[in-house]
Amino acid sequence: MAGVEIDGLAKRFGAVTALDGVTVSLPDGAYAVIVGRSGCGKSTLLRLLAGLEDPTAGTIRIGGADVTALPPKRRDVAMVFQSYALYPHMTVFENMAFGLRLRDGHRDKATITARVHEAARMLHLEDLLDRRPAALSGGQRQRVAIGRAVVRDPAVLLLDEPLSNLDAGLRLSVRRELAALHRRLGTTMVHVTHDQTEAMTLADVMVLMEAGRVVQAGPPLELYTRPATPFVARFLGTPPMNLLPATVTGNDTAVPDGEAGRIPLPGHGLTPGMAVEVGVRPEAVTPCAPGAGHLSGTVQVIEHLGESVLWHVDVGLVDPVVARLGPDAAMRTGETTGLTWNADATHVFRNGARITDQRSPATSRKPDRKTP
Repeated sequence: MAGVEIDGLAKRFGAVTALDGVTVSLPDGAYAVIVGRSGCGKSTLLRLLAGLEDPTAGTIRIGGADVTALPPKRRDVAMVFQSYALYPHMTVFENMAFGLRLRDGHRDKATITARVHEAARMLHLEDLLDRRPAALSGGQRQRVAIGRAVVRDPAVLLLDEPLSNLDAGLRLSVRRELAALHRRLGTTMVHVTHDQTEAMTLADVMVLMEAGRVVQAGPPLELYTRPATPFVARFLGTPPMNLLPATVTGNDTAVPDGEAGRIPLPGHGLTPGMAVEVGVRPEAVTPCAPGAGHLSGTVQVIEHLGESVLWHVDVGLVDPVVARLGPDAAMRTGETTGLTWNADATHVFRNGARITDQRSPATSRKPDRKTP
């Protein structure tokens, strides 16, 4: 096992800057997930860690050793590609053993066979070892690709969008297998995805990127409960955090643009007249009588999700305010409702950065890992 230290890493392709001074520390044995929108630089970062691209600037350390200039075969890393990259003419056993034979050709066949069978057992592939990739499902192919990497026992396992080619049911199944595999191996794993659900359920450390930079890194629950910027607040959560432009008044309140209501603030001595963005998660919002809460408006859209219902309420701003309520919440479109929430559920941002710290450190701890 080995931790990963990235310091000032930059990568430019001509006039295009793919990475812009990325600095982040991934602890030994962590399951780190790099998440962000398409084109943010996350896959480029993974390729730099693997040694498939050379950085323009910065350093990479694995297990304390500077590997920035080392070729891939000397980094003790293994990579699982989005496209699986299996050899179609080889069986599952041969695909999993191939890299091991190339790297450790001096090993006897019995040792290689034992390593392959152990990896196959962990990934539930024992009955598929004689098949070729064409005879496998997408989920089975992905597990073979993971097994081919795991069998080498690398210091760091890199996974590039490993679940993106799978349907929803298979994604859930393989996600559980990845979490269980990490518990068994304890290997440092770096997983790239654009799917926030993958990131929240799998990560010990979440690294959220935008435009080639790390916006925030830490335990997933910390990013969710204490987003450092409005971008983080919008990216995490389905639906995302409600963000409303407002002006601070006295008595720990803010007035949304357009005098739409009164929003409670956490009480950190914000200066009256200060322009801010105030945010609240949909699950923190509850309905009340019109005029009795912090905002009032007309219900535009109601979405029934089974376990919950979403109310999209027009409060006179550009975007509606979304409330996530229980499945029995009764309301019809076109009706008027009030909206309220506790002051400590309000997040406040100014000039693109968080300016309050209403969450206690205890609320930002990642809970004990459970099978997602």
